[in-house]
Amino acid sequence: MSTVGIALSGGGITGIVAGLSTFNSFVTRVYDASSKPNLIASTVSGGTIGFGIHANAGSKLTYQLYDSGISYDVANSEVKEDGKIWYANVVNYLNWAPFLTGEASERKTTMTGAMQSGWWTDVIDLMFWEGYSIHDYDIAGSDLYNWHANFALLDKGVCPISRNDDGVMKKAEEGLVYASMDMSSGEKVAANNATLEIKHDTVLDVMSYSSSFWTASIVEDKTQYFFLKGSISTGTLGGEDVYLNDGGIVDTTGIVTLLQKKVPKIVAFYNNNDPLSSLSSVFAYLFGVEVETDTMNSLEGWELGQVFDSGLYEEVLTNLTDPTIMRAHLTNLQVMDNTFLGVEGYAVEEIMILSNEYSDEFLDSFNNAEDLKGGLDEKWPNQFPVSIPTFDCNMLAMKADWLVLKYEEELAALVG
Repeated sequence: MSTVGIALSGGGITGIVAGLSTFNSFVTRVYDASSKPNLIASTVSGGTIGFGIHANAGSKLTYQLYDSGISYDVANSEVKEDGKIWYANVVNYLNWAPFLTGEASERKTTMTGAMQSGWWTDVIDLMFWEGYSIHDYDIAGSDLYNWHANFALLDKGVCPISRNDDGVMKKAEEGLVYASMDMSSGEKVAANNATLEIKHDTVLDVMSYSSSFWTASIVEDKTQYFFLKGSISTGTLGGEDVYLNDGGIVDTTGIVTLLQKKVPKIVAFYNNNDPLSSLSSVFAYLFGVEVETDTMNSLEGWELGQVFDSGLYEEVLTNLTDPTIMRAHLTNLQVMDNTFLGVEGYAVEEIMILSNEYSDEFLDSFNNAEDLKGGLDEKWPNQFPVSIPTFDCNMLAMKADWLVLKYEEELAALVG
């Protein structure tokens, strides 16, 4: 039986809510674990937390599915059926964020409190217990899906890091390494094949490493690094000390781990909290195209990050940013050797990428479209820095479900 890969991207709170909702829609409407091919999930940052919620609390949740006749009042409520939990309860436990401030437009995060290593793990622990009634010792990998969570390793010797005019990290080849952990077996793999050792490596711990967006400003700013480097979790790679960072600083999409494993068919759900029109480096670098990046995404640049033919990029980006399409579908896609990412060349039979751009087609599909449009925050659907209001959250979930429905037949044909 062949294997299908699912990639859930990073994207902060957007990645959590949209990733959780999208994956639920995919396995509900398209994929049946009892009769379909094996599924391997590769997750990054917010997508990791979203998948973790689904894996550990999925059956206890009430999801907001697409409903063209929904009223504003219902869309603005935390619907809980038959004693179940509102799927996006996570947003109620990020609102506090006493240590996090920042400008959403720049996606910069400033740490304003003195924290100890492991504090972010404690935050995620709180979200699972208070939000979903899951104890830390019960948080586990998935029984149904082969789940890999991705994170990045930074050699302490290159920190604080510096970036060039395009935002690409200097000394990336020397000090930046992509890594992942099999959330069932606990096997950890670094892209350079060096031995990776992490003292705290439970599923909860690795979810926190994969989603540690807040480390980005610390490892780059000299003052923050001096005072706050002790808040970043550490490990060793080939005997050298490394910081454990958000996986998005190498690959926000989650696609790379699936390429490492030569998965023949891939569905990638891209739910970053930046419009692709303003931040395209996450895909541009996979195609070897030079553009600017920011402090949280794909710091390795286009030269180290290329795995696909550059000539295909323009059409892919056009399809992903077109609000009437938001889908790119490639067949027989040749993958290049990439030593930095630990990828060997092969041909992907099919890869389908679905994006999360603003869509009037989606909004106009509702019976009371004007009322719903008028209630949306200006940051919807992909510019929320830390938390999302209930209404915007449910609209984001319905958009994720609507997009799966839009391409249901195409997705089903890919899965087989």
